[in-house]
Amino acid sequence: MILVPGTCSENAATLENQGWAQQAVPGSAPRVSIGLPVYNGERYLAESLESLLAQTFTDFELIISDNASTDRTEEICRAYAARDPRIRYYREEANHGMAWNFNRVFALARGEYFKWAAYDDLHAPTFLARCVEALDQDPDILWCMPRFTHVGPAGMPLNEPWTWDVGYAPDAECVAPGEKAARPPDSRHSNSPSRRFRAVLLADGSCLDNYALVRREIMARTSLQVPYYGGDKVFVAELCLHGRYRQLPETLFFVRAHPEGSGALVTAAEQQHFMNPRRSARFSFTRLHLLISYLRAVGRARLSLVQRVLCLWAIGLYLFQVKKWGHVLRRIISGAGTGGGYREAAERFAAAKTASRPRTPPTETRAQGSEWLPGGKSLMAGGHHG
Repeated sequence: MILVPGTCSENAATLENQGWAQQAVPGSAPRVSIGLPVYNGERYLAESLESLLAQTFTDFELIISDNASTDRTEEICRAYAARDPRIRYYREEANHGMAWNFNRVFALARGEYFKWAAYDDLHAPTFLARCVEALDQDPDILWCMPRFTHVGPAGMPLNEPWTWDVGYAPDAECVAPGEKAARPPDSRHSNSPSRRFRAVLLADGSCLDNYALVRREIMARTSLQVPYYGGDKVFVAELCLHGRYRQLPETLFFVRAHPEGSGALVTAAEQQHFMNPRRSARFSFTRLHLLISYLRAVGRARLSLVQRVLCLWAIGLYLFQVKKWGHVLRRIISGAGTGGGYREAAERFAAAKTASRPRTPPTETRAQGSEWLPGGKSLMAGGHHG
């Protein structure tokens, strides 16, 4: 493990307790660290790596942690690491689960800014450049991300408009540089920590802005990825307690929907085994652990008394959403998981023809560069797989 400046002692102790040996990495620290945890990612890994290595912003390191893959992942990673010195590849002898691996790549990071990357997603060439620019320009922004579009297994946008140009800020907030952003009361953009926290906690759906570019020093104050399915929402909610979010108007991130993805996991046992193979009981009490994680996040954050009380009140609202608890109880009894379960939709996406995007949704705030689409040409440079 590398202990980095700005890391709180609590997180440093946690990482040491997980058994990572301290390692010295020669050379000056890059401005950006990208952490890519992977397990059996041979199908999409090379394409994802190509999109990261093609970034127009080049001052970054790419840290890959291989969770004891049994396919060609190791071969692919070692080939890429041999050809690009920005890549640092680490391989584990056993699969420690997704949460452990996400936190490991963060522990190995040295950059001022940090970003998690998934082995199956794609990034437009200007993703890093635009996010770094936004963070450099406004020190009050903690994490930054563009809009994103879902793509199918072949890497092309899906023929379903609801999957295009998705973001976590209303259109009124997502503006081009130099324009003033409106901030609705409950918003990741709000100046109030409790309102930012509510905007995540009480919202439905995923929190893919855990793949945003984040100030590493502040990120180190969080719990990072807790070992429970749905922990990405806890992480983003905790970021909201520390600072504001900036969403870029461009679509520069492409989330791959496929039947093997983690979002397609259905049962609680499947989800918990994915997060932590040592915990795969039928009744894992995931929702209780997530609730405790939210409470700990509020207790750990540097908040005024008023803001802390307002955040606890938001957790109360979250807890007493009575209308949903009958559904939740039935899922717990049946062994169904928390969220996820889009396997049927992913299989439909995989079977659908996604050769081209039928039309571009009207967006007045679209900026130059947002029309980049994956799949237009091979990212594999002559079919190289490592």
